[in-house]
Amino acid sequence: MNSPVDPGARQALKKKPPERTPEDLNTIYSYLHGMEILSNLREHQLRLMSTRARYERYSGNQILFCSETIARCWYILLSGSVLMKDSMVLPPCSFGKQFGGKRGCDCLVLEPSEMIVVENSKDNEDSILQREIPARQSRRRFRKINYKGERQTITDDVDINSYLSLPADLTKMHITDNPHPQVPHVSSSQSGCSIASDSGSSSLSDIYQATESEVGDVDLTRLPEGPVDSEDEEEEDEEIDRTDPLQGRDLVRECLEKEPADKTDDDIEQLLEFMHQLPAFANMTMSVRRELCSVMVFEVVEQAGATILEDGQELDSWYVILNGTVEISHSDGKVENLFMGNSFGITPTLDKQYMHGVVRTKVDDCQFVCIAQQDYWRILNHVEKNTHKVEEEGEIVMVHEHRELDRSGTRKGHIVIKATPERLIMHLIEEHSIVDPTYIEDFLLTYRTFLESPLDVGIKLLEWFKIDSLRDKVTRIVLLWVNNHFNDFEGDPAMTRFLEEFEKNLEDTKMNGHLRLLNIACAAKAKWRQVVLQKASRESPLHFSLNGGSEKGFGIFVEGVEPGSKAADAGLKRGDQIMEVNGQNFENITFVKALEILRNNTHLALTVKTNIFVFKELLSRTEQEKSGVPHIPKIAEKKSNRHSIQDVPGDIEQTSQEKGNKKVKANTVSGGRNKIRKILDKTRFSILPPKLFSDGGLSQSQDDSIVGTRHCRHSLAIMPIPGTLSSSSPDLLQPTTSMLDFSNPSDIPDQVIRVFKADQQSCYIIISKDTTAKEVVCHAVHEFGLTGASDTYSLCEVSVTPEGVIKQRRLPDQFSKLADRIQLNGRYYLKNNMETETLCSDEDAQELLKESQLSMLQLSTIELATQLSMRDFDLFRNIEPTEYIDDLFKLESKTGNTHLKEFEDIVNQETFWVASEILTESNQLKRMKIVKHFIKIALHCRECKNFNSMFAIISGLNLASVARLRGTWEKLPSKYEKHLQDLQDLFDPSRNMAKYRNILSSQSMQPPIIPLFPVVKKDMTFLHEGNDSKVDGLVNFEKLRMIAKEIRQVIRMTSANMDPAMMFRQRSLSQGSTNSNMLDVQGGAHKKRARRSSLLNAKKLYEDAQMARKVKQYLSSLDVETDEEKFQMMSLQLEPAYGTLTKTITEKRSAKLSEMSPVPMRSAGQTAKAHLHQPHRVSQVLQVPAVNLHPIRKKGQAKDPATLM
Repeated sequence: MNSPVDPGARQALKKKPPERTPEDLNTIYSYLHGMEILSNLREHQLRLMSTRARYERYSGNQILFCSETIARCWYILLSGSVLMKDSMVLPPCSFGKQFGGKRGCDCLVLEPSEMIVVENSKDNEDSILQREIPARQSRRRFRKINYKGERQTITDDVDINSYLSLPADLTKMHITDNPHPQVPHVSSSQSGCSIASDSGSSSLSDIYQATESEVGDVDLTRLPEGPVDSEDEEEEDEEIDRTDPLQGRDLVRECLEKEPADKTDDDIEQLLEFMHQLPAFANMTMSVRRELCSVMVFEVVEQAGATILEDGQELDSWYVILNGTVEISHSDGKVENLFMGNSFGITPTLDKQYMHGVVRTKVDDCQFVCIAQQDYWRILNHVEKNTHKVEEEGEIVMVHEHRELDRSGTRKGHIVIKATPERLIMHLIEEHSIVDPTYIEDFLLTYRTFLESPLDVGIKLLEWFKIDSLRDKVTRIVLLWVNNHFNDFEGDPAMTRFLEEFEKNLEDTKMNGHLRLLNIACAAKAKWRQVVLQKASRESPLHFSLNGGSEKGFGIFVEGVEPGSKAADAGLKRGDQIMEVNGQNFENITFVKALEILRNNTHLALTVKTNIFVFKELLSRTEQEKSGVPHIPKIAEKKSNRHSIQDVPGDIEQTSQEKGNKKVKANTVSGGRNKIRKILDKTRFSILPPKLFSDGGLSQSQDDSIVGTRHCRHSLAIMPIPGTLSSSSPDLLQPTTSMLDFSNPSDIPDQVIRVFKADQQSCYIIISKDTTAKEVVCHAVHEFGLTGASDTYSLCEVSVTPEGVIKQRRLPDQFSKLADRIQLNGRYYLKNNMETETLCSDEDAQELLKESQLSMLQLSTIELATQLSMRDFDLFRNIEPTEYIDDLFKLESKTGNTHLKEFEDIVNQETFWVASEILTESNQLKRMKIVKHFIKIALHCRECKNFNSMFAIISGLNLASVARLRGTWEKLPSKYEKHLQDLQDLFDPSRNMAKYRNILSSQSMQPPIIPLFPVVKKDMTFLHEGNDSKVDGLVNFEKLRMIAKEIRQVIRMTSANMDPAMMFRQRSLSQGSTNSNMLDVQGGAHKKRARRSSLLNAKKLYEDAQMARKVKQYLSSLDVETDEEKFQMMSLQLEPAYGTLTKTITEKRSAKLSEMSPVPMRSAGQTAKAHLHQPHRVSQVLQVPAVNLHPIRKKGQAKDPATLM
């Protein structure tokens, strides 16, 4: 099971860096150089890594690192497995944050594992992942063509600072490579490296904050202002104004302008990543593209109308358009237009060839790459020497291609480019070369495009499992399959049976470690399901049996289901864990209470998930109890309902000052088991019996409330805060200051509710998501100073309908998620069960109803951007990788593509939302404020890295019906017009949206990210339609590999949680907001002062939460118009036509939008015309059209550039 580690490298890595000899460093370098996952790193990066890396071996069930601790290193997994968030990491793979900062999630070592630990660079050290960009010793060389078609070779010395500005040229620019003397240097990324960040990355606002002090604010003092804003708006404007435009070097153009002989391997990688997006390079193998990139020459034509080639002129090169448009005028009068990505010129022969027609540029700044005829012929006609054909019974069943990743000759090997389906399955268990490290992952994602059923693969895996030498490899394939695509098994009875049979084989062969990992992977990946059951009466049987309960240290599990019963038909299965019933949390409930709730309700809405691993642990525990074997004691009950925040809980290991340098293992019985359980709880399953707060874990305190709050109208209580455990990982310090975890686990008190009494006094109570109604009652009784027992009180929810009807209901004791459930038109009240009293008067009800009525201008732009991003990201991250494949190849999906389709529609919905809000407002001044509101939201979306919503808002503002509102736009302050222009520039469509792609690929742009989805879909569509699925009757796996890589890059954008507490963290800390006060609570030395600060800001925290509720309710109840003809009519009613001037302004704005958009949009006239034929048609403004592609070496029909961008 463990991957072999070279003994010499292991011995060298065990030495301390200062003790390593040059021979040791060479040994380490050679070992790292041969690793698949580091294949994209260059020599200087690997040399530097050799001086900082070390070898470590960790035991199983050990915490590697905790969230919110400082990331001092990252890891390369050589053998074993670890668990991060809801995914299992299998070798070979790397994980962890490479650029310091705080960890975003916990990491648990599941089994004995070997790793290489790489120290992160310090402030004064070079980053390992930084590309080496020295001042070039070579001279810049490219060709210019003047108006007459005369060529001039430009060769001059290069001033590297001349590339600091962004001229919208090409792609793959790393913005943090900018050696600007005023901007702090941030290391750049290796975009193709398989080093993944753990969840928790800095917001884009961090970048702005880091540079604003040196770069300075934009001078807007001379710009005219509109109506005076409020103080809050002015503060917000200051934050917006400090946002500095992103700058950077155009690395691709630098690579293009180098002499071919001077191009390094890194330069070729840059060009290769850009060129694969162009239709001219479609259906070429990777080795051919690499060779072409190494010999191409860059040409620039600055003026429109310049003649590039004359009719009858002898050809000597093959041209590919990188920017601009050219036209070919033929002698018969036919004119052909070619756009970016198209090619013209010679074909791959050495015969003399002549141009048919005149080639001229149609726009300024046309750019090309040229490949000389000799090179073009040599590269395309010598493909055979790099390929190896595998034949069976006289037929070719597989074709390999020999590839070299660099010019050193050490990173080379064969890669499958096409094969029969059967041979591709067979290749799963064959050895994969260093140039094909992701074959298994690519196959498991794309097999559905050429196989009828996944069972074809499953049957083969079961056959190979019987062979001892293949057993370990087969198990790893199944683990990878379950971990990456568990949806292939859920809902498919045949694949479920395959998984059960495979588990049985693991049991029979005593591979208990592998079986444990498989069960953990299944539990981590299983999704929550909704099962609805109806009983005729309360006395009707359930038709399923239960086991577990909090008294056993487990949740509630389904032990058996009667075959053919309603429960079985509804999808309930043995081993399902019941998470909720009718909204009540079942994760920590006694068996008797759970059974009572299930029997006393006729309508049962069950939320369940498959959790076979813990279910087997439960059965094993039950058998031990029956046989009299001792087990871990039951969970200790909490003796008190109020606790204060202590320095360090009793079950947490002591600090280094108390214990010296003695290390305590992380998997100790008390602290370690609790911490491991917490980590696994975040993935919704458990490996150890749960243990709540022990008696010594949280101490009583007399100072548990603010003096005098009990007699005030508003007071506050706070729920207990659990401690965290320090890790045994050598890169961690004792985390005594990490008592609050912002990764948002359910047991952290990060929410506030307001509880009222009948006399309308209220108190604020800080709770967690799992705090129950009964616990809130206990706290409220204490806060209000009531003398009766808490059992005589209950928590009631009072709500007011739009008609003014007051509704009141008593909440069950186990009711949880209280902060999430309360609506704006509702309140929580503490009710005495022994008295009859009116909780909410008619006057209070009217006030409550008024508060629940919202308009957009009442809402915070930051909160709107945050909630938009959270909502959209939740959809985006739930898209399964297989959904992209199913949608691209038009496959019938068993699980459906619902998330993908919903996310695809978001751009249209949000675009129409912008227009609806603006055009339904009759007051011109308010209309201008709404426009300004949306510009602010778009700017905040940029900070949240939500490019999808940002683009949708800009598109809505540029709809013809909105752009024509001259009176509204004239009132908009000039600085907001400038902000809007800056946002539009980001989506400049030239050079295949180079500006947007540059920012997206920069090192600073770390997950979570919401990309512009039309561009994502366009890229995938091009890869699909621009390359044949079958070549010579064989599956074109090279095409599938490129698509899989594209999908992995998209999925990587969701590899970190989008935490609202972290989106504007720098701003929150600088302004002393509630979030910063919550952070202050981490300080153990100033516990009381920090806690008082938190209590005093509980009202502010509640108000922030209330604003979030308002925004959520507003977004969920949007009434969006989608008819563009109605938009035009509404626009004319607001501001009638002003004549020619208005028409000119509207046309300019519409033209600007059409240039900005990555997809074509219709003008108002076209829209009206379309509606004459289809009056009830709902237009889809930003649908992605089918991408028209041009086969290699063939001149295609003239196409619209927007469809090729």
